[in-house]
Amino acid sequence: MNTNPKFSNALIHASSPYLLQHAHNPVNWEEWSTGIWQKAAEHDKLVLLSIGYSACHWCHVMEKESFEDEQTADLMNRWFINVKIDREERPDVDMVYMDACQLMTGRGGWPLNVFCLPDGRPVYAGTYFPIEKWQQVLIQLNTLWSTDRDKALEYAGKLMGGLSGMNEQAAPGVFGKADIHPLYEKLAEQFDWNDGGPDRAPKFPMPNNYELLLDYYLISGNEEARDFVNLTLLKMGNGGINDQLRGGFCRYSTDKHWFAPHFEKMLYDNAQLISLYSRAYAITDAPFYKEIAESTIQFCKNELFSNHGYFSALDADSEGVEGRFYTFTRAELEQILNEEELRFAETVFSFTPEGNWEHGYNILHRHLAPLQVLQQLNLDVSSYTAMLKTVKAKMLDWQNKRPRPGLDHKIITCWNGLMLKALADAGIYLNRPDLIHEAEMLADTLWKNMWTGTHLHRIFNGTSASIPAFLEDYACLAEGLLSLYTGNGKEKYAKKALLLVEASIKLFRDGETGIFYFTPIDGDALFTRKTDLSDDVINSSVSVIASLLLKLGVLFGRPAMGAMGEDLLSRSKQYISQYPAWYSNWSRLSLGNCSGLLQVECCGPDAAKNAHKLMKKMPSSALICFAGNPDEIPLFAGKSNAENKIYICLGQTCLEPVEQCEQALEICEDLITLQ
Repeated sequence: MNTNPKFSNALIHASSPYLLQHAHNPVNWEEWSTGIWQKAAEHDKLVLLSIGYSACHWCHVMEKESFEDEQTADLMNRWFINVKIDREERPDVDMVYMDACQLMTGRGGWPLNVFCLPDGRPVYAGTYFPIEKWQQVLIQLNTLWSTDRDKALEYAGKLMGGLSGMNEQAAPGVFGKADIHPLYEKLAEQFDWNDGGPDRAPKFPMPNNYELLLDYYLISGNEEARDFVNLTLLKMGNGGINDQLRGGFCRYSTDKHWFAPHFEKMLYDNAQLISLYSRAYAITDAPFYKEIAESTIQFCKNELFSNHGYFSALDADSEGVEGRFYTFTRAELEQILNEEELRFAETVFSFTPEGNWEHGYNILHRHLAPLQVLQQLNLDVSSYTAMLKTVKAKMLDWQNKRPRPGLDHKIITCWNGLMLKALADAGIYLNRPDLIHEAEMLADTLWKNMWTGTHLHRIFNGTSASIPAFLEDYACLAEGLLSLYTGNGKEKYAKKALLLVEASIKLFRDGETGIFYFTPIDGDALFTRKTDLSDDVINSSVSVIASLLLKLGVLFGRPAMGAMGEDLLSRSKQYISQYPAWYSNWSRLSLGNCSGLLQVECCGPDAAKNAHKLMKKMPSSALICFAGNPDEIPLFAGKSNAENKIYICLGQTCLEPVEQCEQALEICEDLITLQ
């Protein structure tokens, strides 16, 4: 990051850490506003939209190589209107222009650099460019605009045709039981049975894929699906992608073995992985999953928590080197540890004298299981545990004295909604009432800071909220609130989830087509208004809304809501049949709803205990709940907490209530299991 006071630009007034990283570039950067298009027209210039985020390693590289270079900056300033955008603040802008990049180049990523006509239509896009290539691009595009403008206009027109096709809705279809096994077989084509995850590199955690496989296992009894989840979670948890000292997962693994991570740590990854590992523990009773879930929670609390919510990210780089904060050389280890401790650390964390990674550095990972370590070092469990505690404490003390990676202090509603859900899920699945309490405090804080009474904000920067929220903010916060309600039975959280979904219908839904758009009806006008359908590293906001419509429609007696959810779900059939891994949340909904929504209401003194026990063994699409005050929730009308009763319905068919949780579990398993 250039902090040379010789230069400054309009970004010095920004609040985004990413934009502030560029505030002293010699490039005349501007912040995003719709006024840039009028300025471009007045000056007859192309607009460069350069999009990234604060923890992005290659964003830093391109800044250092190109945006801090005065000769390059002179070309940019002379010929273009230059706009820097934090993709985490403006996912709407990033989304539509990323589509353009992928259509033009077949790939995407960040930094995302898009050159646009003065009316906003893209004409050229790419990601990272070395400085020589970047200068060539600048010269070529200026020449095109100056000498062959008609060609640029023609290309922009053709590109718009392709982009409009990317936003088309599929025809409705019906997902039935006969579609369930083919969906799994399609997923299984990509399984890596050596290291877990997809059989390719790089590897992203993609928690939604493994949540889908857990649901499939519960419905089908297919042990192969469960075994593959176990393999993947074990390999990820022991791999370099998981910080073996501090806890918390990095963005992705650059190799097939989960070994060498891209070291940035994002709140949204860690939140979803907390939910996944917690649920896997509830299903399998494997202590390792509980250990990973709790270490990830502790990482988030130690390094991302604030009184206003959770910060968004930690940088991949420190001291100008990717991963420097997290890795160790042999010489450093010899200073930190005595001879016995060094041998232990090398065995546990798979260090090598020459370094197991680049430039002599070692990435911490666990190649051996604890039992193998015990045998190799001739230790008993007590000695192993004591030695591990000592070694980790010494290494952490050394690490804590290093310059830390940059912290992005934005508090993002969507990502905090995921963390809210994570805390609620972990509270249920790990039997941790304290985490339910923490989830309540987070929910109350977010509501106070982000909800105005009519709409949400997306960003809180420590003193005030800003930027109108997008559909993913409404969806993920509502989902977190509903998860909290299922954990504590406090009706106010379910009512707030309902309020957000009602607002989403008003702000994002097209009344004629039924489409939910990513941007609100009064949001910034872009060259296209996009819907968000695919489940990527974060679930599609529309798929989350579909789930909420189905569950809240039942919970509050709103059949029109349920019908909206069914309509959205029917449109996903074509996508999930072809690409289930990229429509995994849609697939989860389809698996769980092909016979109707499973609804379970627990009443009586043991209502909370019974509901939590049932949640641990049921698909994630089921609505399992209890109510502290049944009169507040329409689904509980006429039901009382005076005695233990469990009410079970599948779709529109309801059974006689039962009193024992074990009996209810047997009935539910019979209802969901494929015959």
